[in-house]
Amino acid sequence: MRTTALLLALVASATFAAPANAAVQESVQADLDGDGVLETVTTEQVAGDSTKQLLSTTIRGLRLTALVPLDSHVGPLPLRVVDLGGDGTDEVVVAESVGANTVGFGVWGLFGGLRPVTASDGSALRVWEGGGISALNGYGCEDSGGGRSLVTVDARLTNRPQGIYTGKRVTYSVVDGVATETSRAAVAGAWDAPGFQVDPAACA
Repeated sequence: MRTTALLLALVASATFAAPANAAVQESVQADLDGDGVLETVTTEQVAGDSTKQLLSTTIRGLRLTALVPLDSHVGPLPLRVVDLGGDGTDEVVVAESVGANTVGFGVWGLFGGLRPVTASDGSALRVWEGGGISALNGYGCEDSGGGRSLVTVDARLTNRPQGIYTGKRVTYSVVDGVATETSRAAVAGAWDAPGFQVDPAACA
């Protein structure tokens, strides 16, 4: 499954090419407050502004919204449900930027409102997929006795004749909407080297 996930990332340029009938709304079911009841989370292009999408949900009768960046050439992409902390409380991964070969995502959850997961410095966390031939980008999760970790991979093709990529593998602990780096390792090798393998489905 991990190898398949990375192969899909390598062809992200084809996967995320803008269709002529790009969606203007996407929705998903997620348990944002961890009470066992699924909420409907919706994102839709803001009327009159193709660079923004409105992320919204209703929890216990209260409607929550957030404005999120949107790639105007693609429109809203399908939302993904994750549980980055492994605590039974879901977050939603939202596509915010789409390049020729790479897609950038923000992660949103219920943190005193509908807000993004942040890095320890307070900046919004971004995860990436794709890279085409010249780069490898991806994210996934790993479960261990110490809990769940978010894992990101970022590498560049540094030896084209031999197909060698050089980059890093970083793990984070996500607690209460804050992603704190717990480890960082240099990785070098072919695209299918173990250090480059991540599985987004493991974050569900």
